[in-house]
Amino acid sequence: MLTLLADKFVLRPSRFAIPVEHKTRHIVPTASGDIELWRHRSGPEHRLRPDVVLLKFSGTGGRAERATEHPAEFWSDLVADVWAMNPPGYGGSGGRASLQGLAELSSVVYEHVRRETGGVPIVLTGNSLGGVIALYLAANHPVDGLVLRNSPPLRELIINRFGWWNLWLGAKLIARQIPPQLDAVANAARCTAPAVLISSQRDQIVWPRLQELIIDAYAGEKRVLRLADADHAALMTDGQLALYGRLLYWLRRRIGLPAGRPVARQ
Repeated sequence: MLTLLADKFVLRPSRFAIPVEHKTRHIVPTASGDIELWRHRSGPEHRLRPDVVLLKFSGTGGRAERATEHPAEFWSDLVADVWAMNPPGYGGSGGRASLQGLAELSSVVYEHVRRETGGVPIVLTGNSLGGVIALYLAANHPVDGLVLRNSPPLRELIINRFGWWNLWLGAKLIARQIPPQLDAVANAARCTAPAVLISSQRDQIVWPRLQELIIDAYAGEKRVLRLADADHAALMTDGQLALYGRLLYWLRRRIGLPAGRPVARQ
């Protein structure tokens, strides 16, 4: 029961149909059911081999069908091979939506993408809950870079958001059901890949002080963009986009991608 409550507090699954154009559906069989991936390309069409692979993980209510090429629009001279995963219970993925086993399933997806793309540098991107998955992968698999926004430490989030009405006793019991593999703070301390970390300073879902636990723990080289007036899903201002573009240029250089030059978002 407590495990189900933890899933209920964090996950917002959906299975309704979403029209998809210019993407290819991939199915990865696992012991827990089929996992659905959506794949597409961005960048110069005349080049067949991609320069970079983007493996994307959306937030708690997100869907892989809606994944964009971001941040490849800042690297418009590169060919990006973009993959996005629907966790169990989302879209066409089988099984029940649950945090249990999510880390292990994401490893299976990572290995599938790695085999399919043959040694091309991999950048993980994650928004909110997706950042938790990306941090797990970066702590346990070789990746070349990360771009994360508003990543939550799930245990601390549950205690802080839901503890007030039960004197923090029930919330602590539920928080203990978060799998240890999804401890984002511990995983951040084991990550060595360069990362761009974005934090919305008026986030009412993942409070900034909780995000800072992950930012402070991140062991790899990092650049942090704090969005002063942004909530959880706010768009960046023109000035913030310009700074973000420079940070992504830094990441590109650190990964060892062709040098190029800083570009504005198209």
